[in-house]
Amino acid sequence: MKNGHCPMCNSMEVYSNPKAEFRAGTDFVDLEDEENEIYLIACVCKDCGFAAMFVEDLDDIKGLPKMKGWKRVG
Repeated sequence: MKNGHCPMCNSMEVYSNPKAEFRAGTDFVDLEDEENEIYLIACVCKDCGFAAMFVEDLDDIKGLPKMKGWKRVG
């Protein structure tokens, strides 16, 4: 979705607002193991309503595999 394409309905009507605040909690995830936080950006498809959250800066999660409690899915 970060490229403007919705994976659910193939629409190109995907929108994001990095300055938007989230009502259901915060717009960051505390990594627990370090004093770092990862900030999230929401992308929303105008046509089907599908929404996804993405890490704003990938450098913030470089050490994720070694951090306490984080495990690879699958």
